[in-house]
Amino acid sequence: MENDGFALVEWPRVESPDVAKPAQTTEGRLSTLEERSVWHKTVGWWVAGSLALALLTLVTWWIPRESNSLRDSIKADTSAQLEPIKLDMARINALLQLKETKSVSEAIRLGVDFSEPQYAMGAVKAIMQQAKAENIQTDPSVLIKTNEQLKESAKGFPNLLDDAWSARLSLADYRSSLPLGPVVKGNQHLAIRFTGNTISGFKLNSIHQKLDGAYWKDGTFTNTEIEYDGGPMVLENVRFINCTFKMRYGIRSDMLNDTLLAQNPVTGSFS
Repeated sequence: MENDGFALVEWPRVESPDVAKPAQTTEGRLSTLEERSVWHKTVGWWVAGSLALALLTLVTWWIPRESNSLRDSIKADTSAQLEPIKLDMARINALLQLKETKSVSEAIRLGVDFSEPQYAMGAVKAIMQQAKAENIQTDPSVLIKTNEQLKESAKGFPNLLDDAWSARLSLADYRSSLPLGPVVKGNQHLAIRFTGNTISGFKLNSIHQKLDGAYWKDGTFTNTEIEYDGGPMVLENVRFINCTFKMRYGIRSDMLNDTLLAQNPVTGSFS
């Protein structure tokens, strides 16, 4: 088209890519918002459920378990701390009974509770040591009975065997402080069954002596520390006066301890 000598040129119509149709923009945004809202709800419920499960686990399992563990730990620590105190109290009570009654049998009857063996063993040992130091006399039958009670109370408690044996040895120590009894006639066949060295007519005082491997006959140990490891050995008419016994626990040692409580002078074969 011409107009007064000028030509009018129509330029092609160009639409901007950044400008969307109003209807499409609104619908897209609404759809996106709905999708995001559903996703947020889903995630929110999942997070809330996880937190609720974690809280439930915390309240019903972890906290009770930790509380019980802490409670048990406190009890164990308290018990461990009180154990030495209880043992001292058992010893003190036993010694008070001995001081008041001046009787070994009464002190054991009133001051020793064999239903609690860990304390009974300490109490018996304290009584024996004090009675020996004060030269308080008793009948050997009391010691034999106490020895049996210690054996019985230690059954089922392997951790207390050493304490029980130590208490039983204290009975033998104390027994050697009591007056000598009638002589027990020796068995004439003891020497035949034993091939070790024979030591006869001895008088040993204030020494350390091991008994293993010898035939001890017609002799006296006075203020002697007696050691015995459970080896073959024979005693015939042997007197023990104010002695202490360091014996390794075993079958023969157990037999010797029983024999020491039953007689003094002592006659017996341990081979």
